[in-house]
Parts: sequence; structure tokens; C-alpha cells
Amino acid sequence: MLFIIFLLHVISIVYANYNYDLVYSALNISQSSYCMSNLDEWSCATCTNDNVYETKIIHESELAIIGYNKQYNSLFVGFRGSSNIQNWLDNLQIKQITPYDNKLIAVDVGFYKIYNALKNDLYTHLNKFVTKYNTNDVLLTGHSLGAAIATLFAFDFCYYTQPYHVYSLITFGSPRVGNNDFSNYMHGCNISSTRVTHYYDVVPHVPEELLGYKHVSHEIWYDRPNTLYTECNDTYDEDPSCSNSCAPFHCTSVNDHLNYLNISMGNDGLC
Repeated sequence: MLFIIFLLHVISIVYANYNYDLVYSALNISQSSYCMSNLDEWSCATCTNDNVYETKIIHESELAIIGYNKQYNSLFVGFRGSSNIQNWLDNLQIKQITPYDNKLIAVDVGFYKIYNALKNDLYTHLNKFVTKYNTNDVLLTGHSLGAAIATLFAFDFCYYTQPYHVYSLITFGSPRVGNNDFSNYMHGCNISSTRVTHYYDVVPHVPEELLGYKHVSHEIWYDRPNTLYTECNDTYDEDPSCSNSCAPFHCTSVNDHLNYLNISMGNDGLC
């Protein structure tokens, strides 16, 4: 037991840049976005007092919640994942488009269509709450499909020089969003990004690298019990010693995808 305590202490020193409290707050927001599908009041199990809920945006199959985080004096936007993970994986249509002026940058067409449908409403509400809370800091987060949409929103802030500051982009079980040029451009944006993965979670391995997709950095890979993590070396390429260490045959767990930091995720998760 003393050895385990010592090990955890060492890990906390080595990875001092990893803000567990901030990540856990983002995780609560991400799961709350599932819960708010059926709620109008901020009353779910992960609807914590640190997060002040303002509104939700619904467009077809996607939902985003917007509010204010008191602890970090930041607005937040949390994006809901798919209502049925397995069906979403089975029906994932893998195709890239180049919607930006820089035609080297390509992103997944399905993820982009969902984001683009939400974009105008997102900016309309953000403008209002920037004034209300007197901050242009925004915490962006999401789980699964929601993680992909959050990543595209963060990219939008940087690419179009929007008048907001990404306080942090924190995603859980994110699929790959775009190609190598997308990932490299995102890295150049100098956005505080944490991409949390859990053991053999299947979703971070789609769409496949061989199809021209690449994750954005900075990956934090948790072990199966969600107790120890590795801060991955993925500044330029995905770290083969982290989530990718289970590829290509063992990264198949939906259960790992639906459990992050021991919070049950999804429509049937902790609400």
C-alpha cells in the first residue's frame, strides 16, 4: 500500500501539467450533456454546483449544453455523444472534405456536417454569455462523437481568429477528426488540449490511420481501473506506447468507452 501511495505521488509530480480537477470537471459536463437530453433543470448526478447551466442547443441528433464554470471563471460548451455507440460505429461513414481555405486541411465529413449545423447557434449564445459573465474564456469538452465536435469548434476558434480564448479543450474517447494537416495546424494553434483515452476503448481507433486520419495531441491514457495514467509523447505522431499499443487487434472495447474516470458515460450512464 505504501508503495502504491509513493507511486501515485511520483506520478503527480512528473505529470504536474495534467490538471485532474479540471479534467474531472470537464467530464461531468460531458456526461451532463447526455443527461440534459431529457431534463430542463440542472439536476442530474453530474450537474455539479461549480457549473452553472444556461441553455442547450439541439439540432437533429446532436445536443450541446452551454454554461459557466465558477471555479475557472470560464464559459463551457459540452457536446453530447451518440445515443447508441454501437449503431454509430456500425454506420460510421468515413469520408473527408476540405471546407477550409487551406485545402490541405481535411476533416471527416460526418463530424463536420454536425458541427456546421450547430455553429451559428453556438456563436450566438456565446456572444450573449461573454457579456453576462465578462469572460471570453471557453472550456470545450465532449465524449465520443461529442469530442469530435468539440475539437472542430476549438479548431474554428483558431483558424478564423475568433474573439474567444480556448481555456482548455478536454475530450474523452474521441475518434480521429481530420488528417495530418488538420492535426499539425491544431498543434500550431497552441491550444491547451487534453485528449483522454481509456485502456482498450474502441472509438479512438476510428477512423483508421491508414485512411488518412490522425489524432490531435495531447493524449492521456488511463489503465483499465482508471487509477493510473500515462502522459503520452504525441506531439508529432500518435504514441505507440499509449492507446495505440492495443492496435490493431485488441482495441475493441465498448465497455471501456462507456467508463471514464469511473463515471458511467452515455445515455444510460450516470444521470
